Amino acid sequence: MSSLVVRTRRTLLAAALAGMAATSALAQAPASAPASASAAAPIPIRVVVVTAYALEDKAWMARAPRTLEFPNGVAPLGYDPDKGVLIVRTGVGTNHAAITTFALATDPRFDLSKAYWVIAAIAGVNPDEASPGSAAWIGNVIDVDFGKWVDPREAPANWTGGYPPFEPPRPGRSDSVYYPLNIGLRDWAYDLTKATPLPDTEALRKARAPFSSYPNGYKPPFVLTGDEISGQSYWHGAMLTKRYAKLASDYSGGKSRFVMTAMEDTGVANALRRLTTVGKADYNRLLVLRTASNYSQQAPGENAVDSMNRPYAGVGDAAAYAAHAVAGKVVDTLTANWSVYRDTVPSVAR
Repeated sequence: MSSLVVRTRRTLLAAALAGMAATSALAQAPASAPASASAAAPIPIRVVVVTAYALEDKAWMARAPRTLEFPNGVAPLGYDPDKGVLIVRTGVGTNHAAITTFALATDPRFDLSKAYWVIAAIAGVNPDEASPGSAAWIGNVIDVDFGKWVDPREAPANWTGGYPPFEPPRPGRSDSVYYPLNIGLRDWAYDLTKATPLPDTEALRKARAPFSSYPNGYKPPFVLTGDEISGQSYWHGAMLTKRYAKLASDYSGGKSRFVMTAMEDTGVANALRRLTTVGKADYNRLLVLRTASNYSQQAPGENAVDSMNRPYAGVGDAAAYAAHAVAGKVVDTLTANWSVYRDTVPSVAR
């Protein structure tokens, strides 16, 4: 056989093998989408309900017809397609809240540019203002994680508990510690819900009994307005309650009243501020409702540590119920009148 024939056969065999390999690879490769296919349009959301604990989440998820996976969160989302409502649990603490809020607002499945964000979660209550089971619509949220502190044993005499006297934030820092909310929207929500009946259970009456010297803290549960101290640490005690009441007043020129203490709300607020600048959210549509599961301090004659470590018992359940009952009225009103509230934020002028 001539060398020319041998070379020709080798060339043909190599070409055949190459063709077979190409055909096999093509068969195994995933089919690509047609060039004309396009991603589904994001779902417009009317209201996002924000909770922190599973206890708060339960009643909201029960009324959500669908559950959606949310890999960037701590729990699946609840979704009501008829009302346009999402339910998200952030997890406990400022950092979890900020990350979860940002992840949800940038999720390509949803359009949250017109959404109202309604935080409905439990908190500690200042006994000078209200009692467990009560619900407070918040006007200003103050972050107390920023600041100076030394060990009280090394502090000057006028540094109560190791904290210096109040100093206004340095220029450019105020946005990190002070979050004024839309007061007109807050007052609209309060007017809508102020007559909501809240249960007065045996557990609540037992919790109130040692606070008979506090006129507001001894009242049965009610709906009110006020302001919030927010921080990553779980704190407790009469001295800190007094300090934070003064801090709230100092930050606002005497206008803010410390009613509730919580953890997550500065994380949500800060995320929404930034998301607003890129059109992913509207900070002006943030509502915060905090309901009291415990007092922020011990009763007269009681030890602060014992008070802090006492289980919530049925008091926490009453607070979770109040969050759902009161915030639920606002959520239902916003969604049922979406033709009005989509482009016009409700407001009450005081």
